[in-house]
Amino acid sequence: MFIITIAHQKGGVGKTTLSLNLAYCLADSLRVAVADTDPQGSISSLSSMLAGIQVVDLDSVLKREVADLDAVIIDTPPYLSSRLPELFAISDYVLIPTKAGFLDAMAIKATIALLQQAMAKRSALKAGIVLSMVLPQSTLNDEVKTMLSEYGVPVHSTMISQRVSYVRSPVTGSVFGSADQRAKTEVTSLASEIIEALQTT
Repeated sequence: MFIITIAHQKGGVGKTTLSLNLAYCLADSLRVAVADTDPQGSISSLSSMLAGIQVVDLDSVLKREVADLDAVIIDTPPYLSSRLPELFAISDYVLIPTKAGFLDAMAIKATIALLQQAMAKRSALKAGIVLSMVLPQSTLNDEVKTMLSEYGVPVHSTMISQRVSYVRSPVTGSVFGSADQRAKTEVTSLASEIIEALQTT
């Protein structure tokens, strides 16, 4: 079993949306659960609507009482939670989404500092930054990617666009329940990059 934690202390960068859509993508071939640590409980409130995905509590993940699963995705709250070091310590991969803006890119420094502390203790921990809610054909995207590359954490090639299908995904059963092929390709590509990183020794 592997654990993916999606973290960024700033709200509104698409953590919950990414958690949900990555879970659906992986659930096509794996037994997947989402651990909702956000006090707003966005994913927990949707549990009855999530086909093929379990919602588990964080304590069961921390105690490793989820042996029947192949993957767990942990959705974190929109602030620098004191529990992030604990979550990073049990994670196999940390995904940090950020908007393609200079202030947003600067705002992940605290999260990355905690991540680097965890990576210093566990060399096997993998991580990546993904640009989220991206406007198409913006020259700003490349500039922000260059800025992010200086943090020493890999930046995913895949970018998640700002699309209506992502906004609707909680009620459509993810973007895979929509007709938006581009969104499906983005999520599938991001999931593939994460799996590839996890398989790299």
